[in-house]
Amino acid sequence: MEKDFILSELHKTLEDLEKNELLDEENSFPFLIFDQLNDLIFLVNDFRTITYVNSKINSLGYSASDFKGKDVAFIFEGEISKQMQFFFSRKASNKIWVFKDYLTKIDGTKVFFEFKLKCFNIDNEYFYVLIGRDLTENEKLKKDIEKLKKDEEEIKKVLELSNIGIWKWDVLNDKITYDNRYQKILGYDKDLFQESWETFEEFIHEEDRKHIVNLIKEHFLERTTIYESTYRIKSKDGNYIWFLSRAGVVEKNKFGLPRFMIGTYTEISEYKEKIDEIKKEKAFIQKVLENMGQGLLILDYDFNIMFANKAFYKMLNLEKPHANNYEDFLVPKYIEVFEKEIEKLKSEKEEIVSFECELKYRPDKIITVIVTAVAYEEEQIKRIILVMTDITEKKKLEELLKRYATFDDLTTTYNRRAGFYALEKYFQLSKRRREPLTIVFIDIDNLKYINDNFGHDAGDFVIKKVADVIKNSLRESDLIIRIGGDEFLLGLPNTKETDVEIIFQRMSKELEKVKFDGEVRISLSWGICEYNNFDEEITLESVIKKADNKMYEMKSAKKE
Repeated sequence: MEKDFILSELHKTLEDLEKNELLDEENSFPFLIFDQLNDLIFLVNDFRTITYVNSKINSLGYSASDFKGKDVAFIFEGEISKQMQFFFSRKASNKIWVFKDYLTKIDGTKVFFEFKLKCFNIDNEYFYVLIGRDLTENEKLKKDIEKLKKDEEEIKKVLELSNIGIWKWDVLNDKITYDNRYQKILGYDKDLFQESWETFEEFIHEEDRKHIVNLIKEHFLERTTIYESTYRIKSKDGNYIWFLSRAGVVEKNKFGLPRFMIGTYTEISEYKEKIDEIKKEKAFIQKVLENMGQGLLILDYDFNIMFANKAFYKMLNLEKPHANNYEDFLVPKYIEVFEKEIEKLKSEKEEIVSFECELKYRPDKIITVIVTAVAYEEEQIKRIILVMTDITEKKKLEELLKRYATFDDLTTTYNRRAGFYALEKYFQLSKRRREPLTIVFIDIDNLKYINDNFGHDAGDFVIKKVADVIKNSLRESDLIIRIGGDEFLLGLPNTKETDVEIIFQRMSKELEKVKFDGEVRISLSWGICEYNNFDEEITLESVIKKADNKMYEMKSAKKE
């Protein structure tokens, strides 16, 4: 619609409306039609504050709320902004200022517009209408029309030698014309449509009519750049023949309404069945890919994401689509691993690769996956296909099993199997470095009495308390092993027996602070054996046995 026409119609309407009514009622005229226009429209009050902007602003990536309440001059820069401020200061009723300038879309690209700004005076109060038309498509359309007219004859000659027909529609006069190819295909010897769109619709299969009309409306409203549809037309023998048609509006009237539409058509009956089969097969494959339990990712050779299934996005707790590049979902330390493995496929060193990596799970978690990838290449298409299997729970289970297999559940010290394995390593290291290793055998006194009189929960408390005191008294490098219900074994590298006695005296005082029933105290019996005879054939078992014997000597002495 021409901007002068909009301003003219708006001016007529304003004569019958109060200013407040216009600015406050967005359901009244002209707001009802503004959103249907292809022009950008702002309403501005006397303070240069934008009070309304139509939905055309959405095409720039913004919403109306991004502009409402803001100074209209902020849209423009430099000299245009200064001239606009001057225009507002003049309050020149019914004057129109025409200018051209760029608006920046939300993605940073610039769009060239022609603007018209007009001042209105209603009851001595001023407000303004700013209308902008995108000149990008306008200029492109003019060039396309010129080229189309210039090449029209040549196109007709080419079409005569092909299986493509041509049609033209005078929209305002409802006159549609075709070449005679339709007649030949459908078996008629005259123009069956009689140059009438209404008659043409009667020959179209009833299931296709509404679809065609909707597609044409979408194109007329400029929501699609080209009209394209498939439909069936009844032939002379009563059968329906499939056609594919593509078209576009090539000329509009001064109000912006479509005037002429030109298009092509071709028969596709022999291909329709194959096309439908391909669509069904594609839909089936798509359904399988979307509903498979593993994440599926297809990358181009620059690592851009070309496809990701629902399972992939669900795996990362992402809304689809979100990730554009592999770096968007990989934990940074695995980026190099990922690139190295995929490069093996690209360089054809490997036909298939499989590796473990970690992915970012929104908002702040990490999951572990096994990635299996293959390269796909056909003609000019090169892709990397990756299948990702979430093994996070499996890894957690492995860690849990490893923990249970290594540590005592109650005290978190080493259990017997893992502890003796580590102690043997300490023993061999001591022998090789010729550094002393002290073995301590510990037994908790009166644990059976505590269990019998206070319950096993109390007994467990005592065991845990003893383990905690031992941990707090030793170094991180010292080894603590729970070898039985009330027995612990210590491996203290580079430690002498005299030093251990001092440590245990301190530990005993700490344990004396804990009492049961006011009388029963926690106490320990221990035996210490320092391994320092590096030239003798001594085994770890013999050292432990000596420490065990000394522990029993101490325990027996307490009973005497």
